[in-house]
Amino acid sequence: MLWGPVQVPGRMPRAGLLLLLLLLCFGPETAGSINPAALKKIVDHVNNNGGVNKQYAFAITLPHATCSNPQNVATYLPMAQLADMRKKIGPFGALYNPPSGNIVAARPKEVNTPNGKYTEHSEWRLLSGPNSLVAQLTARTYRRDSCLILFTFNSPCSTKCLREAGRSNIVGMTSAAFLAINNNYKAFVFQKIFDYDMKPEVTRQALLGAWHRLRDVPLLRCDNNGCQDCAPVDPRNNPCLAGKR
Repeated sequence: MLWGPVQVPGRMPRAGLLLLLLLLCFGPETAGSINPAALKKIVDHVNNNGGVNKQYAFAITLPHATCSNPQNVATYLPMAQLADMRKKIGPFGALYNPPSGNIVAARPKEVNTPNGKYTEHSEWRLLSGPNSLVAQLTARTYRRDSCLILFTFNSPCSTKCLREAGRSNIVGMTSAAFLAINNNYKAFVFQKIFDYDMKPEVTRQALLGAWHRLRDVPLLRCDNNGCQDCAPVDPRNNPCLAGKR
């Protein structure tokens, strides 16, 4: 008769213990995300060479290898193109949608209607419509070995972009853009918490709940402290809420 290994009550099986140790060693990346250090270098490359120090959003596609090791990121996001982008997106309401290349970008835009005016947010301008800027970008550049990153200077706002019944809700269109992509090759990134969401009437719990409506792409905050995963559910210690009371 063959005897299997004896499991002592209260002890974890050896295979389970090994898996736990691997998870502890490699952290949240094993659950699926672009390497945070690599993501920081990519985002910094765009912001430092093509960004504006105010609200704007961009989307980029890159090969898997560059998302993992961005030492050649300038091959796909050349300095000259980023400098051109910076000039084009300076004005409020501007779009950057070149006929070629791996990046598109948008500033917010004020819209006047007979009933008043409102602001189209940058993320919405990148993602809205069947022929959105992100759709055009992926149609011309995205391949099976590509990753997709969307960056916004301020976090998507809880009262408009992430409001469940809001006219400018981006949750569904974000899912449509990212759903089919493996978590290891996609990211939605912000740098600062949107000003209104820093107010005390927006609680940490409410803000985190709004962020977590973005279900089909990892949300990260990339700033001077590096890139932090926004997935933890406890608002008391979620690193993306740093500075929020």
